[in-house]
Amino acid sequence: MSNSDTKWSADGKTIPDIEPHTKTKHLLTQQYVTNLIDTLYGKGFPRGIDTFTFVDGFCGGGIYNDQESENTWYGSPIRLINAVREGCLKSKRHYPLKVKFIFIDTNKQHLECLKNVAMSQAGLGQLSDEEPHTFKTEFSELIEQCEFINDEFENQVNYCIFQAEQRKGHSLFFLDPYGYLHVSMESFRKINSLNKSEIIYTLMARDIQRFVIDKDRKERESFYKKFEAEEYFKDLENLQNFGREAKFRDELMRLFREKGNAKKVFTFAMIPTEDRRVLYYLIHICSHLRALEVMKDSSWLYNNINYQYHYEIYGYGFRTASYYDQHQLNLQLDINQDSKTACIQRLSNDLDPIVLENNYEGITIIDLCNKTMELNPATREHYFEYLRLLRDEKQIKILRKNKKTNLYKETQSNDFDNCDIIKSTHMKQLSFFERFLY
Repeated sequence: MSNSDTKWSADGKTIPDIEPHTKTKHLLTQQYVTNLIDTLYGKGFPRGIDTFTFVDGFCGGGIYNDQESENTWYGSPIRLINAVREGCLKSKRHYPLKVKFIFIDTNKQHLECLKNVAMSQAGLGQLSDEEPHTFKTEFSELIEQCEFINDEFENQVNYCIFQAEQRKGHSLFFLDPYGYLHVSMESFRKINSLNKSEIIYTLMARDIQRFVIDKDRKERESFYKKFEAEEYFKDLENLQNFGREAKFRDELMRLFREKGNAKKVFTFAMIPTEDRRVLYYLIHICSHLRALEVMKDSSWLYNNINYQYHYEIYGYGFRTASYYDQHQLNLQLDINQDSKTACIQRLSNDLDPIVLENNYEGITIIDLCNKTMELNPATREHYFEYLRLLRDEKQIKILRKNKKTNLYKETQSNDFDNCDIIKSTHMKQLSFFERFLY
């Protein structure tokens, strides 16, 4: 991220400190990109996607001071490159992977720091010349190329989209601006019009709430114009903090779906202070269910919010150590089991009306996931666990097509297929808590 308070000098002698929630954002994004490469390139049959375009629209200088460890912390450009390499190695494919990175920043010194200092220290100095280079792995080779652009992202969005279209394959836009006015809703629509594209976007939630609620007319009108949001976020000032956060998040998701043409939207909340208010949302926008599932898997690793208390507002999220210090809690407290129980309970609310009530014709697993994945914090494995629970209780049966006869038969396999059909047996349903007594 590059902004008025975050400065890098060209020689790297002046670099900013990294904040804990920004570190988590970097780690989550790096984990996701690694998993994305492994999924789309490594698991495609018989051949996965072999061309990717990554756009870091507000790349900064690529290097930070980490006061917690007194070490260097690498920024998003370095982490994107390393994540692709990790995903390529993990996939063990035997054909080339072609990747282009486009790094954009309005400050020339930031780009110089990235090219000449950060990339050099990270062992990536050869990529600074903007020529294609081959990174050989044990199994295949990765063809990498970087392009550095000194300009506003909004001025370059059409060029980036053109590059993604010409190269084909898959594209991901990592957009981490300091303010909300640096990316327009029109740009989101353009990116979402690409056939295979994703966006990971940082939105400063608290700033937007502040001027909407406080009726700062100039700021509000600028936001409404840029985001086409005049009909959204009404009556926030009449709600208490907890309800206000929930209303804001719901309207934010509606805005991106309706005005940004986003097919699937997922949020990860960053909450650094004790007042429970979200500082910013990391928003993932994608077209395909599999990308949403991969992001959920990645986000689960960095979530430290208990869903039983927070899910209706935040879903996944991260609180920094300062919050836990103020509340005399152990940051290492294992909330995974509580979160998992709440997650399964939420699935019961979302899935039971679909799979147990009026489900005479049945529904495929892929259709069930498409209908409900954005409504709850559950990963794909949580879905399967809950479906196995219902099957063991004989409330549903899972039907699979026999490839030889083209007929459907009940299966007891625990490895579900997207085309498997879920049908209700219309037996009496146990309550959620009764299920977990057994």
